[in-house]
Amino acid sequence: MSDRPGTVTSSPPSKPVLSLRVTIAAWGIILAIAFGSLAWFYTRGLTDLYGDALAHMEGARRIFDSLTPGMAQIGSVWLPLFHLLAAPLAVNNHLWRTGLAGSIVSIIAFCGAAWFLFRLGLEMNGNIAAGFVVLAGVLLCPNMLFLVSTPMTEPLAILWSVVTVYFLFRFHVSGQTRWVIGSALAAFLGTMTRYDEWYVLPFAAMFVLLARKDSWPKRFHRALLFSLIAGAGPLLWILHNAYRFGNPLEFYNGPESAQAIYAHQVATTAFRYPTDGSFLVSARYYLEDLKLVIGPWSLELAALGLVAWAVDHHLRSKRAAALLLLVPLPFYVQAMASAAVGLYVPTLLPYSYYNLRYGLEMLPAIALLPSFLLSSALPRKIRMGLLAGCLLILGAQGFAMVRKGTRGLPVVKETILNTPCKSPADQALIRFFSRHYEGKTILMQSGEWVCVAPSLGIPYRKILDASNRRYWLQLPQGPQKWVEWIVRGTGDPIDMLMRAYPHSFNDFEPVYHKAFPRQQSITIYRRKP
Repeated sequence: MSDRPGTVTSSPPSKPVLSLRVTIAAWGIILAIAFGSLAWFYTRGLTDLYGDALAHMEGARRIFDSLTPGMAQIGSVWLPLFHLLAAPLAVNNHLWRTGLAGSIVSIIAFCGAAWFLFRLGLEMNGNIAAGFVVLAGVLLCPNMLFLVSTPMTEPLAILWSVVTVYFLFRFHVSGQTRWVIGSALAAFLGTMTRYDEWYVLPFAAMFVLLARKDSWPKRFHRALLFSLIAGAGPLLWILHNAYRFGNPLEFYNGPESAQAIYAHQVATTAFRYPTDGSFLVSARYYLEDLKLVIGPWSLELAALGLVAWAVDHHLRSKRAAALLLLVPLPFYVQAMASAAVGLYVPTLLPYSYYNLRYGLEMLPAIALLPSFLLSSALPRKIRMGLLAGCLLILGAQGFAMVRKGTRGLPVVKETILNTPCKSPADQALIRFFSRHYEGKTILMQSGEWVCVAPSLGIPYRKILDASNRRYWLQLPQGPQKWVEWIVRGTGDPIDMLMRAYPHSFNDFEPVYHKAFPRQQSITIYRRKP
């Protein structure tokens, strides 16, 4: 390889060294596009519409702002790391109410993931052109640029996944145990971010075991080391659930779990996800999702890159760590078929939008695989031609996705259609309390009405719900010494509590009631004078 400025040179063990100029150029592109996207979507009021995003911001804020602040506010379902990182920012009212506290975490994570993907493309193929092909695949995906502007956990999980693979790649090349430890720590942080990162662990441990032709005792030692460090994440979460809720699997089968929510949906509507029970149908839906949110031409390039990986026996082993980025594919197919995870696409029954963002977790793999077409064995002119061709294809695809405006992007459209803040019940509560709230404590399951507190700026220390267990367990004795208002929604924990202990609420009278078609009705009570 050339040692001219702006190119890479070889250094043992075959690790290209970036010039300062290329490093600045790559980081400049990443930061400009990432923060430009945040500004674009934020100024159009699109970054804080996801129901899950609002719930994540509530979880982050409650760590410091609650009747019972602290780690107990993390709950049982959402893994804690995103909320812990966003919590110091969420103390600021503006960053909390706008969701920017979480968006900042997402954007920083995305920038880190893009940089490590750039390094993977460069180092696996030995040339800078391959690195920029990967960067183009990541930065020219409009749906991903929207997602990373939101307070969602996927960008942070993608960062840990990419860092895990990068460190495993470095271990494969160098044989140094420090890279195993680094990858295990990254995997540990991933398991504290999203459950799909749990699924990566056995594949990554197997890679550590088989990647290098060392003695078997050394292989087993390194695989065990990786497993102990990375596996501590799921173990800690199981212990947390056992200690806080008396059920080690509360996150999986508890009343707030996806399994319980889906069971309630089936019991009340008799509607099952179209993918339920079928791996083939699940694979079809997920592939359709990939085409919508990442793009068919990106998939074509990735398929060609996978073929290049298979036929290039000289570099096949060196590039093998990249295949770990394909793990979201079997995870989501399995989850959709058998684990109560739903995904709707507008091109298949029920012709709707739901959880389309799940496809974006495949973007690191789909962005990296085309770089395998740009082997250093090719003449430089051919590599530059392939780089230009890939940039043209990816740029044209990205332009086609946004030509009708960013609101037409599938993931954006999903958030607009499904945001809970437009629901009649949430709007009714916001209108009522905007006129009548005077700063006293409300008994309300805020997770049912995630838009109320941030819309009105009501601090969570003025809201009592089931997460405040110390107070919640005393409510059957009468809530009047703590609360002024009660919000009761049909079937929510407040409703069940009032049905179980009706006499405890004699000091409260209904002041507002509203029923909604196909939604739970709401009743607001106020303490009697």
